[in-house]
Amino acid sequence: MLSVGLLGLAHLQLTTLKHAQTAEFRSQASILAADILNKIRTNQVAARTSDFNVALGDPLMLESSPSMAQYDLVQWQARISQSLPQGEGAIDCPTVAADEVLICQITIRWIETQIGDADEDYGELGYSEFIFSGAV
Repeated sequence: MLSVGLLGLAHLQLTTLKHAQTAEFRSQASILAADILNKIRTNQVAARTSDFNVALGDPLMLESSPSMAQYDLVQWQARISQSLPQGEGAIDCPTVAADEVLICQITIRWIETQIGDADEDYGELGYSEFIFSGAV
């Protein structure tokens, strides 16, 4: 009887750790999305000309004399890959008329590797995404 209770407590503890890790990843994604949106807002000319647009998985490298938008994107992608397991980001700022409000969508995706199942491959089901939209 005692062993069943201890197994239940162990499972509860493991579940708590998994949920805490997921919450940490989501918090990191939220901070990273807000950070790049602020950079986009400070460089609206580049945002309106699609200089900030990048798709998931697009490799970014700095040119010899990068624009501020390119520099911000490379730094942002580096922080995503450092903060989240297999993390990557995408930005979509559609082309709109100069008098219209520009809404950019930021997507951050990572592998939801959990404690105890790091060797499992869940394919697309193993990914989590955080999608954030904001007016520029």
